[in-house]
Amino acid sequence: MVQIAKSLVFLCMLIGWSQAFPYHDVTTEDKAMKDVDKVTDLTPPVCRVVNESLDCPLSCQNASWEVTYIMSDGAGSGIDRPSLSATDSSEFNTTFLIYIDTTVDENGYNATIVKYIGSCCFKDVEISVTDKAGNKAKCPFNIRRPVTTISPMTVKPTSSSSTATISLWSSLILMALKSLLF
Repeated sequence: MVQIAKSLVFLCMLIGWSQAFPYHDVTTEDKAMKDVDKVTDLTPPVCRVVNESLDCPLSCQNASWEVTYIMSDGAGSGIDRPSLSATDSSEFNTTFLIYIDTTVDENGYNATIVKYIGSCCFKDVEISVTDKAGNKAKCPFNIRRPVTTISPMTVKPTSSSSTATISLWSSLILMALKSLLF
């Protein structure tokens, strides 16, 4: 009987012991080790233009622009997401496509290739990239639109200056004669 009681106490201790030190303690140790291995990323990613065709005509209908970037975070946390925000200026087609591929940049770091194609009817466009640490960078982008200029208008007088001078003298002489006669 004493032996059964001792065994029961021992089992209760084992059960209590496992509840006091659950499995997640081991996970915490592993997590602490992973935190030491993590790199602190304080620098934003970089966007470099690889190819562009950003000239848009005055009439934006059925016209588009395109730009291709290579985006890299160097030795940082890595590219999380590229993004595009745009303001539409008309009812014309304003859809855009994004093609994404991965590669290695000239320094040997992982990089993302992004190609944007958009309607020339977009009024304002901003392209940016965010890394996995939350650092954000704005990518160089500027749609080139034709400049409309109004040329100065020159007004030519309907009569020549000599005719205007004669007309003025005639009026003065007539006024003088009129005042003498009356």
